[in-house]
Amino acid sequence: MDKTRKISKFLDPKLLASLSAMEIKARTVVEGMVEGLHKSPFKGFNVEFAEYRQYVPGDPLKDIDWKVYARTDKFYIKEHEEETNLSGYMAIDASASMSYRGAGSMNKLEYASTLAASISYLMLKQQDSVGLITFADGLRKIIRPRTGMAHLKAICNELEATSASDKTNIGESLDLVGQSMKKRGIFILFSDLMDNADTVIAKLRHLRSRRHEIVLFHVLDRDEIAFPFDDTTMFQDLEDRSEIVTDAFSLRNEYLKRFRQLVGTFRSALRKSGIDYLVADTSMPFETSLRSFFTRRQAASVR
Repeated sequence: MDKTRKISKFLDPKLLASLSAMEIKARTVVEGMVEGLHKSPFKGFNVEFAEYRQYVPGDPLKDIDWKVYARTDKFYIKEHEEETNLSGYMAIDASASMSYRGAGSMNKLEYASTLAASISYLMLKQQDSVGLITFADGLRKIIRPRTGMAHLKAICNELEATSASDKTNIGESLDLVGQSMKKRGIFILFSDLMDNADTVIAKLRHLRSRRHEIVLFHVLDRDEIAFPFDDTTMFQDLEDRSEIVTDAFSLRNEYLKRFRQLVGTFRSALRKSGIDYLVADTSMPFETSLRSFFTRRQAASVR
């Protein structure tokens, strides 16, 4: 575990040790080749019973169900579902707004990168494959999913090389992401969602309709959640650099009302589509955000 200290600033050995017993299981049937935790659509003979089929010459005699033969006087083979590996896609919003940092020690991009690196480590540890996608106003970098702990270094190197800049265009980026995902898997998006909510919801629903599992981490600074400003304040848009000076105290109630409505819109609309939505508050310990993710995964049975 100490080796993780040398891999990346985004991997905390103590955090990973505290989560070592957690498993990231697929909720739906996935495609793959490596036996692991997840059901595959491809038939095999070594894990979970799926169905019977009639014996044909060439089938191994050991796979005949003799109890069924005793009842029917016919030879039947038990087919099983293999359990196989899951493909994970970590998608990081690297637009300029993700550089915001209030009183905390990390900005939103750094917090998201730590969550993504930790989940990547745990997936690779359980023999799943993981890839990384960074985007802002379009895609920046795609690292294809691969297995093996050596792949973690490539993911972490790219996370460390990624800086927050440019405007946000989540809708267009998600279209390109969908085209790049060659195999069904779990798509985990980390973003502050500084874009049109209806567009983001529609694009995520489209990905979900292609049978990908979707998890959305809405990464926010505590300032954006609580709006602690109470004096005349200058606010600057980090993406277009525009500025406004206003009495923050007079805006606070209206801001909080609209913020709660926005979160409620995402939570309700995405839940109806079978998409997990989690608010990741950068002032909270990483373990809190990750355990919330694992709790949701483990609460749902694999279909």
